[in-house]
Amino acid sequence: MQSSASSLLRGPVRPALLQYALPVILSMLATQLYTVVDTMIIGLCLDANALAAVSNASTTLMIFLFVSGGLELGGGLLAAARKPTSSPQEMAALTYNLILTDLAVGAVITGLGWVGIRQLLMWINTPAAILEDAVLYSRIILLGLPAMMFYDLSKEIVIGCGDSRTPLHAVVGTSVMNILLDLVLVMPFGVAGAAAATTAAQFAGAAFMALHLRRTLLTERFHVSMLNLTVVQDIFRLSVPSAVQQGSGTVMMVFKQSLLGGLGVAAIAGFSCANKLSSLLMMPVYGFVQSVVFFIAQNTAADQPDRVQEGLREGRRILLFYSLLVTGACAGLNGPLLRLFTTDAGALACGSLLLAREAVSWIFLAQKHLLEARLRGAQRMGLYLTSSIGQMALNILCCWVLVPRVGYDGFWIATCISAPVGLALAWALNRTAQCRAAD
Repeated sequence: MQSSASSLLRGPVRPALLQYALPVILSMLATQLYTVVDTMIIGLCLDANALAAVSNASTTLMIFLFVSGGLELGGGLLAAARKPTSSPQEMAALTYNLILTDLAVGAVITGLGWVGIRQLLMWINTPAAILEDAVLYSRIILLGLPAMMFYDLSKEIVIGCGDSRTPLHAVVGTSVMNILLDLVLVMPFGVAGAAAATTAAQFAGAAFMALHLRRTLLTERFHVSMLNLTVVQDIFRLSVPSAVQQGSGTVMMVFKQSLLGGLGVAAIAGFSCANKLSSLLMMPVYGFVQSVVFFIAQNTAADQPDRVQEGLREGRRILLFYSLLVTGACAGLNGPLLRLFTTDAGALACGSLLLAREAVSWIFLAQKHLLEARLRGAQRMGLYLTSSIGQMALNILCCWVLVPRVGYDGFWIATCISAPVGLALAWALNRTAQCRAAD
């Protein structure tokens, strides 16, 4: 792990960044792939009702997962920032504090989710025909939530310390396990089988990462004196803005799902398929940007501002090339791509429309995420949160105004309005950060 971390701090930037980012990207792709395969298997082996039930359940579960996502991102950033200047003993103490905080929060939100999931599904206008399946799917997933949180946090800690390959091995293994279990369980058990497959894979991944941490970062046995209130405060200082950002994304999706409820099952299913596919295609952007965050954090801690600037220049070029490529593919091949998920004519029409029209916005969103990576890597979390929430709030406002008036088209119009405005906002906030640093 030390050699991987060192390559971020010296040597040619582009090879170092790509070598570090590639396993992160592949990990995110593999993670997204098994959610896509879940959708494909449910859509092709069951029916549109089952697909819509899982879509609504997954959207509602994001309300609980945003806390997990915030702890993961905050924990990984803290590990990246501390790694260049910390001893093995200090890194072990930091890791214990991260894990215990994560498990405590996980236990609380699992209980809240189990009690409140039915009401949440009703609040987003889940049709009565799919409500029970959505509740069942959600509760099985919630049973594995603490293991899922530990698994995801431990991957981010290891990546933040410079080892992006071990999490890739874990993700590939759990993804294959999930897909195989889907093939075995979905036909006889329906949506419950899909949820059970995901939960089992998350427990397996948590066990693998626990063994890896024991061999690497957790070189010291735990004792109570390792608990440090200052470290816990740092965890929440970096995690809460990330969790709020994750929560904002969840609110946006839940709001959109509530608007979809009045448009019918075909609209829900098509929207779900298009979003699964677009999320998969955007994973390289998210993985690369996450790698840039840790690259900036480590080089900022090592007092290498010129290397940070070079990394950002390389990032702009790489993301522009990729986003142009994907935009062209989605604009031209949306129909064949959506037929991988469903054969329902109504769902295909809705999904193809959304995928084709929103594709152009990805050019703006990729550059926006890179500018936000600069803010996160420098721990300018307030400005990062302002940028992210600002773009999402505009998207929600546009949907609220447009969908009741123009119908399903309002979703892609809202995205095409909010994406370039979000990029302009992120650029302005980066300028603000630079001016504050100069003062």
